[in-house]
Amino acid sequence: MQGLKEKPILLTGAAGGIGRAIAKRLHMAQCRLILAEKTDELAAQARQYLLPNAPDATNEAKIVSLAGDISQPEIAAHIVQQAEAAFGGLYGLVNNAAILEAKDGGIAATDYQTWQTTLNMNLTSVYLMCHHALPALKRYASSYGGSAIINMSSITAHRGSAQAQIAYTTAKGGVEALTREIAIAHARDNIRANCVAAGPVKTARTAHYFDTDEKWHMRRRHIPMGRLGKPEEIAALVAFLLSEEANYMTGASYLADGGIANAYLVDDKKGSDTP
Repeated sequence: MQGLKEKPILLTGAAGGIGRAIAKRLHMAQCRLILAEKTDELAAQARQYLLPNAPDATNEAKIVSLAGDISQPEIAAHIVQQAEAAFGGLYGLVNNAAILEAKDGGIAATDYQTWQTTLNMNLTSVYLMCHHALPALKRYASSYGGSAIINMSSITAHRGSAQAQIAYTTAKGGVEALTREIAIAHARDNIRANCVAAGPVKTARTAHYFDTDEKWHMRRRHIPMGRLGKPEEIAALVAFLLSEEANYMTGASYLADGGIANAYLVDDKKGSDTP
């Protein structure tokens, strides 16, 4: 990707399936990476995933791992401070951390604690990271000509579902509204902000949604491409939006959903037999 070499980028939720794919893609683009996770163990896993078996001091020096609950204001602030200090600036922020609670269902069934926990992690943490990162991003943009925020959204922010996840859906809708506001308010600071709205993607976290033929075929018939997305496909879009090739793109949500958002009827005869 053009213009990403050596640029410092902070990625949250770096140990999950999509997070690891984003980290790998950015590492291949020779970014300087700050990988954030909730625990020291997960942060270490995210870093180790990028490192070769043979030690390479140059390679290792470009990857920093940080740990903490970014839904807590003081921790989010501390992680941003550490991230900026790690490489002397901050070009990019990718808010990928999110949860999906088993008790998150329809409006009548979802309890307050599930609602609050989900919104704290999936929306409040995004606000906190953007809030604390904006001064650092502005400093970088002032010195080097630009910086970028990518907030991970979801197809659920664009389309409703009879299999409701009311808290998750609401949080992702809020992420998109937040992103638009940031983009417009800071466009003339040369800070771009965009969303990536993924459809169903095959990861360890989502596997239980597709672990029987019945579950998979029920989902498949709504996906025009007839298959799940790959984490690497989402990562490619994130890297593009961070790059200089997307310098005129801000305030938008970019769908990577296999065509779901634009479908009315789907011909399901040739879909994949397995997720």
